[in-house]
Amino acid sequence: MNYLIIFLISVIIIFTLIMVLFADSKSSNSIHRKGNKLTIWHPLNKQVINLNSDVKTWNIQKIRWFWWGTIYSVNIELLSGKWKKIYSRSITGKLEPLISHLEKIAPEKKREP
Repeated sequence: MNYLIIFLISVIIIFTLIMVLFADSKSSNSIHRKGNKLTIWHPLNKQVINLNSDVKTWNIQKIRWFWWGTIYSVNIELLSGKWKKIYSRSITGKLEPLISHLEKIAPEKKREP
């Protein structure tokens, strides 16, 4: 009986740690833009960014990793000072509508990495 209680407590602790790690994930799984609102879904939370009023600067970065290949990142600096990074394997997939919208509404806020 004591082993069962210890096992259950261990499982609860491990599950809680995994939930905290997923909630604080830096990479995004899914993005959706509707008008000027960008919604970023992480495994356990979501964040809504107003692209007109919340964006301070933004840029596009090409990252070459030996073991993963080439990854593209759209880095958005918010007025609060925080950075949001959206990663993708190709620039033509989920990043293309976001980049074209940012270039349309805020070309002066784009900066080179």
